[in-house]
Amino acid sequence: MAIIFLGIWVGLTVPVALSVVFTILKPIVMIDNTGISMIIIGLLVSFIDGYIGIKIYEKKIKSWLERKKKRKFP
Repeated sequence: MAIIFLGIWVGLTVPVALSVVFTILKPIVMIDNTGISMIIIGLLVSFIDGYIGIKIYEKKIKSWLERKKKRKFP
């Protein structure tokens, strides 16, 4: 379940996060001709976004699923 949630989370939020970060850091990206800064910024944003997704799963989704499992229906 965690892998599915994280995959959906990263798939939806990484493109938005990258577009925002590259728009803000456009001067840095334009100066670098090799593209190494884009790779480093992209990896950094992706790892941070994945970390946020894991923390959201651990704090919100996992506890919700555990409460749902413990509840017994007649």
